[in-house]
Amino acid sequence: MKARIRADERGAFRATRRFAMRSVTLMFDRIVTWFTPQRAALLRFSLEIALGASFTIAVLLNQQWWGGASHTIGNALVAFALGAGVALHRIRPHYALAGLGFAVLGVLLAALSGASATPLTIVGAAVIVFGAAAYGTPLARNVALGISLVAAVSLVLAFALGSAFSGNTSIFYVASRIIELLIWPLLAMLPWVLGELVRNIRNRRTLSAAVETVSTERDAALTRADLEAERTRVARDVHDIVAHSLTVVIAQADGARYATTADSPAAADAFGAIAQTARDALADVRTLLTELRHTQESGPQPGLANLDALFESFRDSGLELTVHEFGDRGRLTDARELALYRIAQESLTNALRHGDGAATLDLDWGDATVDLLVTNVAAAPAPATTDAAVTVVKHGDHQPERGHGIDGMRERSILAGGEFSIHEGATYRVRARLPREPLEHPRSEARDSEDVVTEVHA
Repeated sequence: MKARIRADERGAFRATRRFAMRSVTLMFDRIVTWFTPQRAALLRFSLEIALGASFTIAVLLNQQWWGGASHTIGNALVAFALGAGVALHRIRPHYALAGLGFAVLGVLLAALSGASATPLTIVGAAVIVFGAAAYGTPLARNVALGISLVAAVSLVLAFALGSAFSGNTSIFYVASRIIELLIWPLLAMLPWVLGELVRNIRNRRTLSAAVETVSTERDAALTRADLEAERTRVARDVHDIVAHSLTVVIAQADGARYATTADSPAAADAFGAIAQTARDALADVRTLLTELRHTQESGPQPGLANLDALFESFRDSGLELTVHEFGDRGRLTDARELALYRIAQESLTNALRHGDGAATLDLDWGDATVDLLVTNVAAAPAPATTDAAVTVVKHGDHQPERGHGIDGMRERSILAGGEFSIHEGATYRVRARLPREPLEHPRSEARDSEDVVTEVHA
């Protein structure tokens, strides 16, 4: 029975201890959550106000109150001006310096009655100079430096004149005077030096935080670039292997269909189904490669329905755009619609940035392909050569370009099963040809899908 009671007591003690620990942890979590930066700033300001008020009372209590009205006014002016300066030395350093100026005026008024400043006056001035150097504007820092230099020079002159009237020439006396001449000016400059040190530490922390942020963003950008490069490499490899193999299957199936049409219509239909299936698979592969190569945002992508809005947006941006469209807009896959839209967008962007302010866009809808031609005149003559530079791109070729925009247009066109070329010189021409979707059953004449050759006439 006693053992059972002891066991119950131990269990109750453990439960009470766990509850107490959870309560303490919860209390500290609430304190940390409540102590936001805004509340911390408000608490710091309240403490500074209390410090300023306490300093004012301390100066009033340590002043001498004999000597008439000028003495009383001077004492009150010194106390309240220094108290306000101490309270505002961090958040309003220029106001604190103004308070120091009024305090100096109060010291002069009190001096007319033969009173001297208390040591608290020097402490208040040191706090104000420190605040101006640590938290003030460049003007406030310069004023604080001037005050420190004036104080240092005054102390040097005072001790120098004091030693001139003394006839003691012993080595110990001279050494003590030299030490005083060195120490007191350093003490006069100490508040300003400490303020500059605090400022530099704060600036270094800010700079370190900025460098860390930039480094993090740079690392993230490099990671994204590496991923994009890897995606591009995989897309190219898949295109060169899978797309080529499917093209061969399509060609062989179409050839077999034509060869067996007269002898075995059923076999011809089967070969036609094989060719159509391969075409669908090739279109799906190209769509996947486009998504793999170009990271797309979630949601619907622009297409043919957005071309007119795109043209108007460039006109609103100041580009004199002339659009010639021939034929009826046919049907394209989503990937090819997106490729056509992006190529037109990038070409017009380049014309707006680097052209003379005008551009012509031709869109020719043929039976099997759609041709895009964007022409604009360069803003300045092509440097160092009169020969136009021509870039010819075929499937499987990956020639380096000077800009990522041209690379993107070329790869979008190739992955969509089309052609791309650019003519650079006094006149820029961007040509893109994309295949349209077949209008009939594949038993109609097969299209020439993969033998892509781009010809550019200078």
